[in-house]
Amino acid sequence: MRTVPPFGLLLDVDGPIASPETRRVPDGIVTALVSLAGRGIPVVFNTGRSADFVLQHVAAPLLAAGLPGDARFHAVCEKGAVHFSFASLAAPASHTAGNGDNGSNGQGGAAGGPDAGLPRATRGHGVPAWMEVDAGMRLPADLESRLVRLVGDYTDTMFYDDTKLAMFSAEMNVGESPERYRAGQRDFEDRVAALLAEDRAADAFQLDSTIISSDVEHASSGKDRGAERSWALIAADGELPMRWFTCGDSRTDYAMADWLQERGAPVVHVDVRHEDGIPETPYPVMTSEDLAAQGFGTAEGRHEEAGQAFLEWALKTTGAPNATM
Repeated sequence: MRTVPPFGLLLDVDGPIASPETRRVPDGIVTALVSLAGRGIPVVFNTGRSADFVLQHVAAPLLAAGLPGDARFHAVCEKGAVHFSFASLAAPASHTAGNGDNGSNGQGGAAGGPDAGLPRATRGHGVPAWMEVDAGMRLPADLESRLVRLVGDYTDTMFYDDTKLAMFSAEMNVGESPERYRAGQRDFEDRVAALLAEDRAADAFQLDSTIISSDVEHASSGKDRGAERSWALIAADGELPMRWFTCGDSRTDYAMADWLQERGAPVVHVDVRHEDGIPETPYPVMTSEDLAAQGFGTAEGRHEEAGQAFLEWALKTTGAPNATM
């Protein structure tokens, strides 16, 4: 008889799990996630990051810390376009043929970090057979090639992220001045917008600008699309949880909780950086202040500090689905 988990977690990666500055997952978060896995809690990392980033920066330290082989852990990457299950990581690292013109850019990889023998998933290295890429959300090859060539004019401030398998991303160089980057980004994005306007193949794609990247992605991309994929992955490997927690550091992350709420699933959203204000929602929202009031973290905690406080709080709620905020 399969056990119904008391809750499930949909977690953004940048901010709540990995430090936006160092990209490292703190040891306390690794420990908490491994403990949650041991208790049968399903977890999905729902992120705009690439699958390769999740493999090298998230999966590797979790496996090194003893993540159980039967953990109900999954990753939905590139805002819903790519996904895989951690249970597949024990399989032989067979690859499909590479499909890009560049190797992995060192600025986006995990150079020097533990890789736990995991394969890479980049344009240059190819894609593991157990990783799913939604062909319908993939940028046309000719359009992507034009965008890659365009980045060549801005390599002083940004680089082409060849770990993205469906979308296109030009990301700020590590250590670059945000002010200098944004000046170049504005000009770059004006040229990208013009290119998209003249390319009929781009009708189904959109430009999304963030503080560290310029992304061209399928119009259906988003954290709600990721939540839909997450639901399907968890439903396929066991019982759905009694309730859900979603966690992120931006307004767009609320879309995870919105999707679950619309489906009628009990959900609480955890905002680990609520400087933009908390919107009106039909579901509860937790912040670092709420967690600190119960003895977890500090009221001033943000990003991975608040993410760790939330996971440690979640460990205490296991088996108590009606625990209050």
